[in-house]
Amino acid sequence: MNDEQFIEKFLDNYNRIFNYTGGHDLQLMLSLACKYTLAKRQFSGVALEKVLEQIQSNGEKALPVQLESKTSYKLAYHLLGQEDMNKEVQRIIANDATLGTVKFKKSAHRIIGALFLQQNDLEHAQRARSLFDEMNRNQRILTTKEDLPYVVFLTRNPNEQPKNQADTIMLYYSTLRKNHLTMGNHLQALAQILTLYSSNYNKLLLEYVVKLREELIERGVKVKKLHYPYLGVLALAATDESKMDDIISLYNHLMKEKIFRNAKDYTLIVAIQKVVQDVLKVQDLIDITSLTNIVGLFDLVEFVFDIGPFFPSGISDVFDFFN
Repeated sequence: MNDEQFIEKFLDNYNRIFNYTGGHDLQLMLSLACKYTLAKRQFSGVALEKVLEQIQSNGEKALPVQLESKTSYKLAYHLLGQEDMNKEVQRIIANDATLGTVKFKKSAHRIIGALFLQQNDLEHAQRARSLFDEMNRNQRILTTKEDLPYVVFLTRNPNEQPKNQADTIMLYYSTLRKNHLTMGNHLQALAQILTLYSSNYNKLLLEYVVKLREELIERGVKVKKLHYPYLGVLALAATDESKMDDIISLYNHLMKEKIFRNAKDYTLIVAIQKVVQDVLKVQDLIDITSLTNIVGLFDLVEFVFDIGPFFPSGISDVFDFFN
């Protein structure tokens, strides 16, 4: 799908979502439009409503926490792609309970973490808890419940050592700060993402991230804190000059569209997701067991920053699921 076709289908999905939701949440509409378009699906409000009713019901199959509306919509999108929706809901509930046994408090963030937990795997949950505790020792102020989905995602490989992972995250964080990236939870998320390549510190990978940011700025893109996690994805996807050209080309086309006038910061996110997923369709870019799906990483980042305000002031300082 070339840029023109993508934009045409994106706008069609956006308009359908606008009509369904009433246009009250710009970030949600753009995010859902991106998901449906990249999946080559047409938005259906009727289908989504049926899933939302199940998520928000009070029956025994309901999720054990009240979800913020944006999170519910994206969870509904995920469930729509499952062969057995009820089975998937029960998997999430069971995984959420497993995370509860290792003393993660009940929250929407724990539900998101449950999406990425290996099936009812207590050892995986214990590794996630260990990584969270190690991170908390290193960065007590920054490490909060917003990190829960990340620590689950980062600990899927049983051979990784949480203390080593946490120390590497801290080293990436401090070194990126010295390279003029702004401190905060977005930077911590980027540092966590970089350990998916290896739990050992990689100076070349860090320099690559810094270079990607500088190149975007040189090409006229305003790189904000909310874009930091996507810099990590670009680095893991081995983004070269040609792909950067593609991202900038789509970015410039999207910036001309009326719907992005009040969402300029989200334009880069859409362009990155489209170009990286195009590449993923034709080749395997990286060989690391802890990152089985970059699309999953995109969705993880979106899910986490959905639990908090996005527009008009941008993402809050609480730091985006898979097909």
